[in-house]
Amino acid sequence: MRNYFSIRLSKIMESIKEGEAIYVNVPEEVYYLTGFTGDDSSLFIVQGGAYFITDGRYIEQFRIEKRVEVNVEEVKPGKRLMALLKSLIEDLRISVLLLSKREISLEFAEEIKKILEPAEIEIRNSSIIKDLRLCKDEYEIEIIRNNLMITELGYHMALPLIREGLSEKEIAAEIEFYLIKQGAKAPSFETIVASGPRSALPHGTASSKLISNDEIILLDFGIKKDGYCSDFTRCYYLGKIIDPKIQEIHRVVLEALKKSESLVSDGVKSGEVHEAAAGVIRDAGYGEFFPHSTGHGVGLQVHEAPALSESEESVLAEGMIITVEPGIYLPGKGGIRLEDMVLVKKKGCDVLTASRYEL
Repeated sequence: MRNYFSIRLSKIMESIKEGEAIYVNVPEEVYYLTGFTGDDSSLFIVQGGAYFITDGRYIEQFRIEKRVEVNVEEVKPGKRLMALLKSLIEDLRISVLLLSKREISLEFAEEIKKILEPAEIEIRNSSIIKDLRLCKDEYEIEIIRNNLMITELGYHMALPLIREGLSEKEIAAEIEFYLIKQGAKAPSFETIVASGPRSALPHGTASSKLISNDEIILLDFGIKKDGYCSDFTRCYYLGKIIDPKIQEIHRVVLEALKKSESLVSDGVKSGEVHEAAAGVIRDAGYGEFFPHSTGHGVGLQVHEAPALSESEESVLAEGMIITVEPGIYLPGKGGIRLEDMVLVKKKGCDVLTASRYEL
């Protein structure tokens, strides 16, 4: 079996020039390159090797979980992180330190600058790892497919439970409990169950509101399992007589979803995918009621690049996994959002989400 962790780490090492080092402190990216699932760890990567940095609580866990061979550096009371980094920089004769500035705190930035100033080490912003994360390998795609399947099972489990008088929080709890029993480590974000007028809140997390007959319910949730996230949205109508306005916006949103998905392919600008959905909604007279982007990347984090938004200039590439999730939200009435997870192919895409769209 291919060791995808080792392949990724090798690609990072190969992209670093002599005299450069990259410091990785995002837990998801430490996992991405080593297989370690714990906290309070980081990586120091140079052209010829890598150093896993943590404290004594995680040394044994790393030995058990690691999928790559790296040097282990333990942070101890007498040798704190900054001192350890300084010694690595000096011993390995590093002249350029690469960081993802979006991921470091102001405190860390000030401290690292202080220890590097005398040596005149250059600090540069780097997106090397995030660029590699954009396109998923076979291992990642299989995990995400499985996580989405489990997520959708949670949706179909929940539908028969929904009844008048049950609160949104109770529905969310049933979904989350079921998903944990299926192996989820945690929800990938706070579960959204928004009913009636509250469904017009794009991020209407579950409240104590009680469900009533003849109202729309928007459900948006996902899981994190084996390091990766899923994201899923459908709408369910409790009752027999569906409000004509809800039916209309459901039809428009579904048309927008399918229009966008028809454009998804390697080489297509992500902004064009957004405009396809926005154009359908705008032409139907609901443009002002679609306040968010059409989608985003999903992987180690539930919201990753690329964004599918009006101002986005990034280009879709084979292996990206994105959401397509247009919506219309009518204040005081209700909202509809439909979301698929989609795998970008060389030509076209695979829609990974299998659940039907009907209310």
